[in-house]
Amino acid sequence: MTDQQVSQGRNEGPTGFADWQAMKSLATRLEELNTTACFDSSLDMFGDLDWLQQLVNLVSDYVYVKDRRSRFVMANDKVAEDMGRSTSAELIGKSDLELHPPEVGQVFYEDEQSMMREGRDLVDIMDRILLPDGTEKWFSSSKYPIRKENGDVVGIVGISRDVTERQNAEKLQRGQNEILKKLVSGLPLQDVLNSLVLMIEGQLESGMGSVMLVDDSGNHILSASGPNLPKSYLDLVDGIEVGPRVGSCGTAVFRKEAVFVEDIFDSELWTEYVDLVREFNLKSCWSVPFFSGSGKVLGTFAFYWTDVRAPSEREEKIVREAAHLASIAVERDRAEKRIRYLADHDPLTGLPNRRKFKRKLEAKIKASRQTGEPVAVVFVDMDNFKFINDSYGHAVGDDVLSFVADRILGSHNITFETIRFGGDEFVLFVDGPTAHKSELKDYLARMRAEILKTIELDTLTLHVTCSIGAAVFPLDGDTADEVLKNADQAMFEAKNLGRDNFFIFDRETAPAGVNRLKLVEELRRGIDNNELFLEYQPQIDLMSGRIVGAEALVRWTHPERGRLMPGEFIEIAEQTGAIISLGRWVLNEACRQNKAWQDAGLPHITIAVNVSANQFRDKALLSDVFSALDTSGLDARYLELEFTESLVIQNVEQAVALMEDFRRIGIHLAIDDFGTGYSSLVALKNFPLNRLKIDQSFIRDLEYKESDRAIVRAIISLGRELGLNVVAEGVETAKQQAFLLSCRCETTQGYHFGRPMAADKFSKLLGMTRTPLDVAL
Repeated sequence: MTDQQVSQGRNEGPTGFADWQAMKSLATRLEELNTTACFDSSLDMFGDLDWLQQLVNLVSDYVYVKDRRSRFVMANDKVAEDMGRSTSAELIGKSDLELHPPEVGQVFYEDEQSMMREGRDLVDIMDRILLPDGTEKWFSSSKYPIRKENGDVVGIVGISRDVTERQNAEKLQRGQNEILKKLVSGLPLQDVLNSLVLMIEGQLESGMGSVMLVDDSGNHILSASGPNLPKSYLDLVDGIEVGPRVGSCGTAVFRKEAVFVEDIFDSELWTEYVDLVREFNLKSCWSVPFFSGSGKVLGTFAFYWTDVRAPSEREEKIVREAAHLASIAVERDRAEKRIRYLADHDPLTGLPNRRKFKRKLEAKIKASRQTGEPVAVVFVDMDNFKFINDSYGHAVGDDVLSFVADRILGSHNITFETIRFGGDEFVLFVDGPTAHKSELKDYLARMRAEILKTIELDTLTLHVTCSIGAAVFPLDGDTADEVLKNADQAMFEAKNLGRDNFFIFDRETAPAGVNRLKLVEELRRGIDNNELFLEYQPQIDLMSGRIVGAEALVRWTHPERGRLMPGEFIEIAEQTGAIISLGRWVLNEACRQNKAWQDAGLPHITIAVNVSANQFRDKALLSDVFSALDTSGLDARYLELEFTESLVIQNVEQAVALMEDFRRIGIHLAIDDFGTGYSSLVALKNFPLNRLKIDQSFIRDLEYKESDRAIVRAIISLGRELGLNVVAEGVETAKQQAFLLSCRCETTQGYHFGRPMAADKFSKLLGMTRTPLDVAL
């Protein structure tokens, strides 16, 4: 064997042999050994290599030499130690077939025999070894043939590095990744926890894992997973109470810290439960609690053993890691349930919301068709609830809503499904005997009386009323939509009766009506689909006869019902909150159109836009106005906002502050329908107004009623003394015009001068304003 042959491919090998003469000597003696029948004197043959034995004993990896029959002829102490031998000499002459279980030893033997026959290296192969004490280890091994001078293989030299920790860490990481994938895939919590337990059991062989969850009360723990624990045991501990000496899990939850019990039968924590675990041969239990992000105990991850044992550092780490994964799984599941709950429920009252309302109603009607029993839909709408919010704030309003929800539920002992339909409106599905109209009337009366009871909030005492409407399937409609529409109409009939009332729909006497809910949805779609448009009614300066302004009035081209006037949808929009988006659209469109007229070279006029009660209470009104002006480029002095005096008097301080903000940037402010409210003079005294508009009810009978003429004279005189521009609305005749001119009224508006008209027609009229308008148009 030449030096080149010995060293070929070995410079990077793990043996660390640098003395090639020693290697040649080793090869020679291996050849001699291979020809002998036994190892009785084999060690004497290596006497001059004692230094090599001493050297390899210092290495923490396995280092060994084997003959052609895969028998150890040299090994370091590390091999002997793991094999349960006192010295490496006890390994000499033995093969892996004698040292390992057959399924492990046979693999080693066949691999080594194959490499020696073929004269090839085995580099960085993964070997699984099962030690005599039952411990599983993984090694990264490299083995190289030993040749004599003629090139014949006479044995192998090998080195094996213990990579068990790395292998286990990688296996644990792969398992964790799989669990996380299951989490994001939306699998049920039970499946995820079972997979987690099985994954950890694969890391800690022969143990059995479980997950227990703390119930909503925080006082009990529930069995959530334990795929390899006896089901009868899981059933026995399901619902067990949390306490200072309640086994490992109940105590871990109580202490909020890990509890590792090595011997269940020698632990005071298990004293009351030893009989329970004895029949299942459970002797050791380690339990680690896991927590929510806020620090609340969610449950425990526990591991049971059938022998007495304390956790190793690695085992404790794995169980703690499992508890962390369990916390992620449980928190995610609870978060998803919370999201689903919030999507379907009102967070204030806890009642289902309207998201699945239609589906629920259709299910009730389907069941009614099968049983023949009626089902009633009941609308409950609180009367004047906005005044509570405006007067006492939204916090009090929320408390009142919660009280009303509780009283509705109490009126039927949670027998009927109740939904918070939105805002201050609730809907009930009433079935059973109570759904018959004769019984339904008595029930609605009881519910109304229950809601009317005094509400006491700290030092505040309130009474609230409601308007209740009901319709019954199949008497009042053949479909869900029809019953819903008629129940809604009945509720409005209750309001028309003076509020604080109830009304049950009667198909025989019911007036034709519009489905209010459907109309609201159609209105929202109409805004998006450009079905709404504005018409403009001119405001004329009486002295010059020229157009000085226009009032923007909204119209709706309904796809089925044709042209709708404001009276057919504004009140509904106001009651349902749709007025906010509608008012925002009107504001933007009016400003855009006025700026377009200016850009076309037409005379600059003021455009008047009505502001509703809901808009006025909306905190976004100021920003909406700024946005409309900024987007259109219209100067603020050419925009006028009209408020009713009853609107602004509800909260004087808020109204004054908001009006001052508008006045500061140059927007004109007007009180509409002046003279119809009880606080007209207060409004003139407190609010920073530019003009007031005399309600048309005083103009209509000017020719016949002296009292109306006296009131109009007084209003015009009062306005002039206060420096306000006065507008007379509803002027329809030349005689009315003449009277107003005699009273020195400055501005008029009405059919006598021009009806509301489309923008293109108004622009033509505006182009004529350079000459006075002397005749009615």
